[in-house]
Amino acid sequence: MLWFPQLGEFGEEFTRWQLNVRMSKRIRQPKVEQFEGYTFSAARKEDLKAIEALHLMLFRQPMVRWLRFLYKVRPSELIGVVKNAQGELCGYDCFMFNEVEVQDRIIHEQYVGIAPKFQGQGLSTRLRRYSISCYDDGFITGVSTLAPEHDIKALRSAQKSGYAIIKMSAKPPAYYLYQKLHARYPDSPVQSQV
Repeated sequence: MLWFPQLGEFGEEFTRWQLNVRMSKRIRQPKVEQFEGYTFSAARKEDLKAIEALHLMLFRQPMVRWLRFLYKVRPSELIGVVKNAQGELCGYDCFMFNEVEVQDRIIHEQYVGIAPKFQGQGLSTRLRRYSISCYDDGFITGVSTLAPEHDIKALRSAQKSGYAIIKMSAKPPAYYLYQKLHARYPDSPVQSQV
């Protein structure tokens, strides 16, 4: 009888996966930016192995299973990457749609990570600004993210990228941050700074 809970969990994951595949079709502007020898672009399928390895190193656990499957289908729509001049992955920024935010067309920044040897150079903030600008074309109305309550670096990086604290999340204890995109809403109180 142990397999019934696993089937229920699989069904929930599949429902989330379907929602994200449907919502993420052609939502990201295909642009590339250069900054001080670094290239910011959308991820490609070839980048996924390096992204997953970096994620495992940084967070000491793999990405959530259904998100790994989602990113295999929509890497260029849901992941931004930064690479150095040699083409080495320096960092990544992964997005998804939450069920509670999808009706408002808000995309959620789920993971952001910079390799340790590239940290302290502002790449996380720059990558977040780049990714946010890719979604600012009118369909997506805003971007949300969470910063763990104890992680001041993550909070400051998000704030430097243009996010504002909206509320506290109870589980997990974190700051819920939001940035309203202004392509469709030019009077937005929170402005991106790309």
